[in-house]
Amino acid sequence: MKLSFVLIILISFPIIFSVTFDAAMANLKILESYISQYKTEKSSTLSLNQLILGFIRQGKYDDTTWTLVGGNVPKDLLTYIQDQDVKHNTKSLECRSYGDILLPTNKKFDFVHLFAVMNGMDFLPSSSTLVGWGGDLAQLAQDLKNNFKDTTDLDKLIVEAKKFLGIKGQFGEGDLNADIDAPLILRKKKLGTTFAATLQNYYANGEYLAKIRNFVSLTFPEVKSKEELREAVFNKYGNDAFIKILECKYGLRAGGSILKCYSPKDLLPQFVNHQKAAVYAFADYLSDNYY
Repeated sequence: MKLSFVLIILISFPIIFSVTFDAAMANLKILESYISQYKTEKSSTLSLNQLILGFIRQGKYDDTTWTLVGGNVPKDLLTYIQDQDVKHNTKSLECRSYGDILLPTNKKFDFVHLFAVMNGMDFLPSSSTLVGWGGDLAQLAQDLKNNFKDTTDLDKLIVEAKKFLGIKGQFGEGDLNADIDAPLILRKKKLGTTFAATLQNYYANGEYLAKIRNFVSLTFPEVKSKEELREAVFNKYGNDAFIKILECKYGLRAGGSILKCYSPKDLLPQFVNHQKAAVYAFADYLSDNYY
């Protein structure tokens, strides 16, 4: 089965919303230097990417499911970073608790969510970019189920899904932008460069403004129309084994218990269009900014 979703969230630190982009990058640069120092001192066999991405991700996304998706970092790394912050009067640990970061264009991205998606993609390079957006679409389908349980008209559900996507519910703007940015940033990062420098170039230099075109070209290179994109997104999403598990947990598939959801059954008939509406809303969002 393909491990390609990002979802279950456990908050272990207060979320910090007011940090500026420059302050976040400054702290990230410091954190990366501490983790690099840790890797050298401890002779860690984990890659520097895994240590950095996994450490930041575990600040908010840390349970057994996430261990499968992104792996674990050594338990003493947290204490090491805390000690370094005290020793040098720095605040690098705050990187694990950042929420949405506001950009000069008034767009925002969820900092830790971005690193969680990159962690999953780096840890499981064979997985698709469903890491992130796939799990968030399952949440969007759940929102539709909870708010429009008795509605089965697909067109109406698509309209409602577009009111939620990147605006309200569980798939907000910060998550949406992070899901699209993550594969592009991870692909852009070169060996020997820091994530701080890569993010600085990507966001401060305005490269992120072409994110949707680049994301579609990277993720669905064979697609040539809005209709084809709907179908491509739907097929990639609907055929993923772990997405089916999530949908079962969210009450969209037959299962009956959490354990039974690890062998998920068929999508419940009354929610077929809720799933499709969530997927089509995302596909149309990409299309509207691509074609």
